[in-house]
Amino acid sequence: MSSKRSALVVGAGDATGGAIARRFARDGFVACVTRRTEEKLAPLLERIRSDGGEAHGFGSDARKEEEVIELVARIERDIAPIEVAVFNVGGNVHFGITGNHRAGLP
Repeated sequence: MSSKRSALVVGAGDATGGAIARRFARDGFVACVTRRTEEKLAPLLERIRSDGGEAHGFGSDARKEEEVIELVARIERDIAPIEVAVFNVGGNVHFGITGNHRAGLP
């Protein structure tokens, strides 16, 4: 059995989420990071890997339950059991978590 363990960071942006992912990777976790746009994860993935860590990036919308279920299943099936999950979404999002986009905002 593998001794690998993963840390899932949902909302791994350029500040707090990315720093959390880097810290877990430094402690030996496989960093599994998500943003709505997978391409924006490239600098974070590169930094974790250049520091000697293992990292995987996923484009995922945390408001869509079916996407989150598939993401968790995929990570646990293909990468490593998720030992810790961090939900760090929404610092610059202008809509409700229930999907009422831009409700009441200009």
